[in-house]
Amino acid sequence: MVDRIILASASPRRKEILEMLKLRFEVIPSEAEENIDMETAPGKYVTELALMKAKEVKDRLEARGEDLSHTVIIGCDTVVCYDGMIIGKPPDDVHAALTLGVLSDSWHSVYSGLALWHGDVCEAGAERTDVKFREISEREIWKYVESGEPRGKAGSYAIQLAGASFAERIEGDFYNIVGLPVSLFVRMLKKLGIDICDIAEY
Repeated sequence: MVDRIILASASPRRKEILEMLKLRFEVIPSEAEENIDMETAPGKYVTELALMKAKEVKDRLEARGEDLSHTVIIGCDTVVCYDGMIIGKPPDDVHAALTLGVLSDSWHSVYSGLALWHGDVCEAGAERTDVKFREISEREIWKYVESGEPRGKAGSYAIQLAGASFAERIEGDFYNIVGLPVSLFVRMLKKLGIDICDIAEY
């Protein structure tokens, strides 16, 4: 039984995905410190961060005396990996432009870690999606960067917005690139004994 769903993230993209799935949920952003070694393998890196984020919210609510026995807490983290190097969110526009220049006319991988706490039981894992960018001109890159869209985005682009024009080929879950791997999410719910049909409002 599930009577409460919590998204431990302030990401508007993850919020939109859960809304698309017709789930009723609340947002309680995690305050966990993201201090994992960047040299960690990308799948493990995002899984550990997702676990940290979900558990921080769980521990905080339990410290207030809240009963979470029928609650699902969703933690998630997404990074882009190019040539073995993890690329997070750009600290500024120059870094965003440099990142897009590197990704131009090449393949990269997007990893999203997902952690679901249901009561005292947790499922966690990661999903990978490979993306091939077409060749992007310097003019296109700077126009896109100046639009502000790359800010706060892993890999400096938003695949569901204007950044879609860069993608030439996608292999894997599209929503994983957006920030929440839907197929993995549904499979994890099943492992926790939860059918999405029982919690979706459609």
